[in-house]
Amino acid sequence: MSTQASKTMTKNKTAKNLIDKAAMTRTLALSSLLTGLPTLVFAHPGHGVMTADGAFGNSVLSGIMHPLTGLDHLVLALGMGMLLTQMHSFKKGFVSLSLGLVAGFALSLNMSLNSTFIESGIVLSIVLLTMALMSRYFNREFNQSNEASVKTWHNLAIAGFGALAMLHGAAHAIEVPANSSTTGFFIGMIIAMLGLYTVGRGVVTYLNTHLQDSLMIQRVLAVVGLCGVLFI
Repeated sequence: MSTQASKTMTKNKTAKNLIDKAAMTRTLALSSLLTGLPTLVFAHPGHGVMTADGAFGNSVLSGIMHPLTGLDHLVLALGMGMLLTQMHSFKKGFVSLSLGLVAGFALSLNMSLNSTFIESGIVLSIVLLTMALMSRYFNREFNQSNEASVKTWHNLAIAGFGALAMLHGAAHAIEVPANSSTTGFFIGMIIAMLGLYTVGRGVVTYLNTHLQDSLMIQRVLAVVGLCGVLFI
């Protein structure tokens, strides 16, 4: 074998080793990300300090801050307000989501639920919400020709997201800070979540009123929210 051929083989082996190492690094990085998702989903920094003395008022404030400091709940609440508004079903969806939150919170306080199941369900709910916000099918303005079918799917979506809201309610119950009033925390959490639904409604109303291509902007917001939950 010539010297030139030997050098070429050595270079090829070196390049292959570098490629293999890069692939392994990407695999490890992806594995670390997937492993860390549950921790990211349940990250709520700081608000537990408010309840150190166990006062009812501080517990309410802590409950209000909980969804605002948790990107998962923040994205879902704002996004659901947007989705329900564009489906022209805000009141019905408002009730469905509220019942889901209350049921999940109460259920989690009275029985032990698998935290991995809850975490996975929360991520799933945000992925499904993003898909719905990106779809023209969940916007009444684009589906006037098939109103009966659209209404059926919208009702199913409202019921489904109401069921998924139970997982968010359960997560809130698991994360009630020590030495706090559970009732106060629950009241604050409900106030914050319902307030965020209303803010989401306002966002869609503003987009539809002031911007022509509001659906495209909404899709961008949905994707940004999903990426924020998964990768920040």
